[in-house]
Amino acid sequence: MSNAMTPDQWLADFEAKTAELQRNAAAFRRNLESAGTTVTAEDKSITVTVAPNGALLDLKIEGNAELAGKILALARSAREGAATNVLDQFRQVVGSHANELDTDVSVPALEPKAAQPEEDFSEKTVYRRESW
Repeated sequence: MSNAMTPDQWLADFEAKTAELQRNAAAFRRNLESAGTTVTAEDKSITVTVAPNGALLDLKIEGNAELAGKILALARSAREGAATNVLDQFRQVVGSHANELDTDVSVPALEPKAAQPEEDFSEKTVYRRESW
């Protein structure tokens, strides 16, 4: 006797697994967005905040906010320059398809991020997503 699934059973199983992967991916994205950290020197003179990827987001130097601001501006400029360099190299690899890509390399300023609701795919096919 065979335990073969019907096409409808297979599709239902596939869609259930896909929905679980989408929920897990959304949870991972939420966790990753909050994975940055802030560390303060023992003497409380310097506080540094970094993004999950290690990018410098904020710097506070006790008694020298101007220097901290200059360092942050330079770090942001360097990060944007590096991102542009990587993108230029990537464009050489993908050639004519480069125009199809989202190529915004700007680095947003540190701002509190509003909570994003988990995407609901219940009324959408798992094979097509309007924003893809």
